[in-house]
Parts: sequence; structure tokens; C-alpha cells
Amino acid sequence: MNQGWPAAHSTELDGWLVRHNAGVTLRANSVLPASAPFDLDRALEYVENLYVAHDIRPSFQISPAVQPSDLDAHLAARGYELRNPTLVQCAAISDVLAKLPAPTFVVDISTTPSTGWTDRWWSVDGRGDDSRPIAEQILVRGKALYAMVPDGAQAKAIGRLALVDDTAGLYCLAVDERFRRQGLASAVIHGLLQAATTKWVWLSVLEDNEPARALYDRLGFRTVSRYHYRVKA
Repeated sequence: MNQGWPAAHSTELDGWLVRHNAGVTLRANSVLPASAPFDLDRALEYVENLYVAHDIRPSFQISPAVQPSDLDAHLAARGYELRNPTLVQCAAISDVLAKLPAPTFVVDISTTPSTGWTDRWWSVDGRGDDSRPIAEQILVRGKALYAMVPDGAQAKAIGRLALVDDTAGLYCLAVDERFRRQGLASAVIHGLLQAATTKWVWLSVLEDNEPARALYDRLGFRTVSRYHYRVKA
């Protein structure tokens, strides 16, 4: 997942991957703590100073594989707030395609996002500030496929499939609110997975996003892990 949404800058710190990307998206601006540092307090101080120097709130991505295993408790005691409890789900692409209905919409697939694609994405996920160019750089930094249900030059629905080694990750699924509940999300997923050459697909979904979780459950996705963020208050 780190490769599917790559930060502009990643620094190795005694087993931790310290990512920063001008503060755009938590995943690209948080620490991935894969191994336990020798001196935890010193590592925390280094991370906090680095992020503050870049005008970014210190943040950590906490999963069951976090090292040290009690890092979450250390961060909570240090004043870090829990954010965005998220499920990581996985499925065999062939199983998902078998459960999807044949699309009744035209789905355009490309290897780069069009202006219409990014307009729709930013209208749903954007922060409403001038960070869009930075977010677009994250999109194209890794290999991916982009799906769009066109509405003239604009998009009714979009999705992104990050291609990482022999797996694929589903990102940026978004539907114009005027066209929801018409099967557009399913059509986008079908188009992306049909174009994929990998066996497995994974995704992350916010734990409280019940509509999305219901869709993924119907398609055969199963939770294989979870994570949340700790962000310094």
C-alpha cells in the first residue's frame, strides 16, 4: 500500500519509514513503523522535529504489525489523537469479476488521469485549497490504471487501480452525487479489474463507511488487516 500511494520523500529511521509530501494526505505524511528503533524517545523526537520543520503535524500509521508493539499507547500518552480507523480488505480478482454485473455504462481506461478524472476526484476528496497539484503528483508517481465513466469531457464516476508487483490496489473510487445508486461504482470496479493482469486486489475503507463496506462485502472482499492514524494534537 505504501508503493500504491507513494510520498515524494521517504526517510529511513532505524526501521521506521518517515514519509512527507507537503502535508497532502495522511498516508503520504505519516510514519510507517515497520521495525522497532533502538531508542524510541529519540526516534519520536526526530520525527516530531522533522515534521514540524516541514509544517506537517506529526502522524503515525498504526497497524497490527507496528513496531514497537506498544507504540500506539506511547503515542496516546504523548498527546496523539486517534484518526480514521480503516479496514484493509482483499479479494481474488476473478471472484470479484464473477460477482459483478455486466456494466451498462461506457468505462474509459487509461494509464494517466485526464482533467475530467482529476476534476471529479478533487470534487469528492479534495481539501478545497491549493494542494491539488501536489495531490496529482502523488497519483502519477506510481504505475496505475484510471477508469472514468464519461459525462462529456467530465466524469460521472472514477477509480484508480495501483499496480504494485503482482497485486493491485483500488483507490479513489468516487461517483458524482447526482448519479449515485445507478451501479456506476460497480462499473468502474469491473472496468479496472478486467484490465488488470494481477491475481489479487486490495483496498482500504474507513470502518464507518457502511455503504462502501456493504458493496465490497457483496463483491467478496474480506478484511485481512486494519490500521488507524495517530496525529499529534
